[in-house]
Amino acid sequence: MSGFIYDVIDNLKKRSVHLSSVTFILPSKRAGLFLRETVIQLSSETIFAPEILSIEEFVQQISGLEYVSNSELLFEFYKSYLTNTPKDQIESFDQFSKWGQILIQDFNEIDRYLIDSNHVFEYLSAIKEIENQHWSLDESPTQYIKNYLLFWKRLGNYYHNLKDSLLNKQLGYQGMVYKDASKKISEFVSKSKEQTKKYVFLGFNALNAAEEKIIKTLDKYLL
Repeated sequence: MSGFIYDVIDNLKKRSVHLSSVTFILPSKRAGLFLRETVIQLSSETIFAPEILSIEEFVQQISGLEYVSNSELLFEFYKSYLTNTPKDQIESFDQFSKWGQILIQDFNEIDRYLIDSNHVFEYLSAIKEIENQHWSLDESPTQYIKNYLLFWKRLGNYYHNLKDSLLNKQLGYQGMVYKDASKKISEFVSKSKEQTKKYVFLGFNALNAAEEKIIKTLDKYLL
């Protein structure tokens, strides 16, 4: 990674690009440290340091939302769970936390890849209905199975309630922040038209859908 960074900075200098006018976006903060050291190494004169951001920091800058901590996110999700679950079906926080964290990861991926959440939850609910028909055959479904199917039907309510709750606090989990930024990127670009700043995305080998949309929208500002 460090050798690749060196080659990129060297190429920019050969093209007479003023590094102080560039915002570098990298996959991680650690890569930013290598970049900063390389800029110093290749600078023959005193310059203003370029802006160096991790992709998470850049996306947060566009979105305006703060990243919620993992522990706070789990507690917020539990509140949404309590709000949208009948009292006689509510599990303790310890029980909830075992599968709640897995669902949060799923919510995160749904948002990062800009997938229609309603379609996903409707599809999952339909799949569980089909599975139930296979399990029960000619027998009537038990109350446990009924509750199980109702749980899958409530996933959309959990998801939307959690997001609304976080938005009210100007917070978001990673995928939520990415999705929000992908919606705001056009507005961000329009505000940047009068600026001379350029962007360099460096070191990425796989992009999610939100990142792709952000980078494509910034196309005219890329070096």
